Amino acid sequence: MRGRVKELVGSRFLRESTTLQGAAFANAASNLVGSVVLTHVLGASELGVFYTAVAAFSLLWALLNLGLAAVATGEVARALQAGRREDVARWLGALTWLTPATALVAALIGWFALGPLCERVYPRYGAEIAPIAVWMCLMPLLDAPRIVLSAALQSTRRMASLARIDLGQELVRVVLVSVGALVTGDAYGPLGGTLLASIGGSLLALDHYRQARRAGQPLPPIVALLRARGAPFGRALREGAKVGLVRNVDALGVQILPSLILPLFANVAWVSYLRIAQRLVAMARLVMQGINRTALPALSALAGVKDVQGLRRVYWRASFLSGATISLGILLALPALPFVIRALFPVDFHDPVWTIVLILTPGVMVVSFSVANDVFYLVTRQMRVAITLSLVGLALNTAQITLFAWWLPTFGVAIGLSVTCLWSLVHVVYAWRWFRTHAGPLERPTAG
Repeated sequence: MRGRVKELVGSRFLRESTTLQGAAFANAASNLVGSVVLTHVLGASELGVFYTAVAAFSLLWALLNLGLAAVATGEVARALQAGRREDVARWLGALTWLTPATALVAALIGWFALGPLCERVYPRYGAEIAPIAVWMCLMPLLDAPRIVLSAALQSTRRMASLARIDLGQELVRVVLVSVGALVTGDAYGPLGGTLLASIGGSLLALDHYRQARRAGQPLPPIVALLRARGAPFGRALREGAKVGLVRNVDALGVQILPSLILPLFANVAWVSYLRIAQRLVAMARLVMQGINRTALPALSALAGVKDVQGLRRVYWRASFLSGATISLGILLALPALPFVIRALFPVDFHDPVWTIVLILTPGVMVVSFSVANDVFYLVTRQMRVAITLSLVGLALNTAQITLFAWWLPTFGVAIGLSVTCLWSLVHVVYAWRWFRTHAGPLERPTAG
């Protein structure tokens, strides 16, 4: 047992995930600072308008956003493992063209359809929410270079570069959002800061990509990505749609739909209370992002050599490391959290935010053991199963969140969210059964 622990502590996987965890904590802290500023400058109602507008845009983007970056990252990692340099350029070229194309479609649909839809769904707040949501549709276009270049860096496991890009963009966003709110005094200030920060993140990614090439990483020049000769556009779209559906279902169920359901039953200020509470528990959940982003290239490389035993080992290592770290951190931090809330936020936020945090905590601890689920489905070619389970879970969980919101307009959505987290155990059970029945080499990859 001591030898296994020593092996885990000294592993490259732990070092890389720790790098991204450090950046994740810094991002969460920076995000929290921005939230604190906005609560004092805008107040609960105006901030609720901004958060609801972001959720409305996010709903549109979730319906159109493909998991292209995750697919390309896995394929490039396999190609690098096998020494196929031409496949690296092909997959990154496909990502380079498909990402902004998808973003452009989202921007056009959002510009013509999202505003009227917001006004119809929210008669009381729609006139304020609609224009913010429409302008937010520019963000995917501004983020496209960062998404492409970060996927390339992730496939080569340059986790320090990813951490610097994420942290740099977040720091710029917090400053610009805060300054914007102070200047305008309404939701348009944070909107402008968010869009400008997306431009900054793309510029940072471009700089780190150039540094990686100068350091000798086997990444093609930008010109080669733009040429995209022989790029597998069709396969990227097919597999990206599957991965995007699975990942977006999680975002829909946890972040987007709850924020859109709340104003239907309660004052829009309760969207602010919910999102602030989610920001606080995100200090724990963002650890999962670091482990997940490390697990994808690690598992993809093992899939490239058809190493089922290695896949099993990395999957359970990532799941245990994430769950144990997050659960322990939550238990240690929880007693101090009421004092933090009272010190940072306006008085009207204190009791609602603390109560929502307590409601969300058990669910976050459960889901913290599911960090590698989407990566498992991707590298083992089980996306049909993932899609089926995710869609069933989304339907059931949205229904129960809505019922809880109808029963208890203020705290019902939070209760439903905590219950929703139990569905993540279904994916863990499926992975356990799959590993039990697949002891030999992986089968030849297929499109499914």
